[in-house]
Amino acid sequence: MKFDFIGFILNPLVLIFLTMTLGNIFGNIKIKKFSFGITGTLFIGLIVGYILTKYSVNFVETSKYYGKAQQILKGNVIDKNISNLSLMIFIVGTGLLAAKDMRYAIKKFGKQFVFLAVFIPLVGALTSYGFSKLLNDISPFQITGTYTGALTSSAGLAAATESSDSESQRIALEFATMDKKVQEKVLAIINNAKVRDARLKHQENPTILTIENTKELTKDEVETFVIEAKAGVGIGHSIGYPFGVLFLILGINFIPKIFRFDIENEKKKYFKEKARDLAETKITEKKVPEVKMDFIGFSLAAFLGYILGNVKIYLGVLGYFSLGSIGGAIIVSLILGFIGKIGFINFRMDSVVLGKMRTYFLSIFLAATGLNFGYRVIEAVTGDGLMIATVASGVAIISVFTGFLVGHYIFHINWTLLSGAITGGMTSAPGLGAAIDSLDCDEPAIAYGATQPLATLCMVIFSIIIHKLPL
Repeated sequence: MKFDFIGFILNPLVLIFLTMTLGNIFGNIKIKKFSFGITGTLFIGLIVGYILTKYSVNFVETSKYYGKAQQILKGNVIDKNISNLSLMIFIVGTGLLAAKDMRYAIKKFGKQFVFLAVFIPLVGALTSYGFSKLLNDISPFQITGTYTGALTSSAGLAAATESSDSESQRIALEFATMDKKVQEKVLAIINNAKVRDARLKHQENPTILTIENTKELTKDEVETFVIEAKAGVGIGHSIGYPFGVLFLILGINFIPKIFRFDIENEKKKYFKEKARDLAETKITEKKVPEVKMDFIGFSLAAFLGYILGNVKIYLGVLGYFSLGSIGGAIIVSLILGFIGKIGFINFRMDSVVLGKMRTYFLSIFLAATGLNFGYRVIEAVTGDGLMIATVASGVAIISVFTGFLVGHYIFHINWTLLSGAITGGMTSAPGLGAAIDSLDCDEPAIAYGATQPLATLCMVIFSIIIHKLPL
């Protein structure tokens, strides 16, 4: 019997299951009272993805594995549809589980959640713009992409990519009247592109454009600048995204350690206060009998959530806005879970079954994310993407910690809910998974559902505004 070992180790399913196995083993290792839990699959995925990419470089064109190796080198280790499906199942399960307690949390902290949904993306935007003014070696369009990546917003990425086209054309056409510092940034982007392309084609380096020899841009130079602007948004997002996920997850896990409060005590205080408030205000949660599992109800929630997430709303000069499949899914699943039952379809399901199902599919998503981004993350830390990685890390860290400080010390929101509000403000479903895993309860999902939709809208608006601000 012949065993195709190379084909076996390049198989996406083999890679996912291996990463999940090793990642969960790593996540269960306790250092004193701390462990990474389910997010261990992300860190192992990064390592495996890096090793796999380095290995794939060795395949020549005549190899039958060449096509697969090329996909790996492009960061397509695991098909994005697998990632999207696993994340959708996670978020629907999370919404259905948390829905029954939604009324109390929204009634008590609704205004605070709205504030955080605006505040956290705003802090990220201001931090990103501050970096763009300080750094001359990084494209301002890369900074915008880094902002959307650090806050893990695909809606923000779409808005930033679209607005980069019109804004870069405007800047290029107004080059002659621009401030000297802006002109230098524009010429640096064009020069870098020309040098890169000449190196790729094994040609001599082109003449470097300077303020002295360039009074206005040629048609080709305008086209180059516009193309590089749009590409810069994508580059910033692709490098910034994994760092945004990483530092949000680390923040969720380490904030209790840094600020010296016990998670279990926070949970006890939250549930004790909730019981007292419910008794005093006579708020009653809707009692709907649970079923073990209703696949019709679960699938319907996912289907309707996907539809809602893809509805595009025209916002005038801001263009079109949509929640995305994850934003739509969390809203629909919270609403249906709160309703509980429609006819013969049940939306209240056994918490153990849903919980295990949700956790398993989150593990798939984190493993896939690590495998796809592993090489970029490690190379960014050690290579040319270091500055973008540093900016993304800074934006994520500042956004998370300012959100915590305001939520904890000004609004006095218990960490049980605040952790979810922070991940919602960062529009990060993986971060929500880390919060749920760390707290071992579903309450963070309520705050996530209350903040994520508005935070997504703010990400779209702020991404466009950053492009309209002076370079």
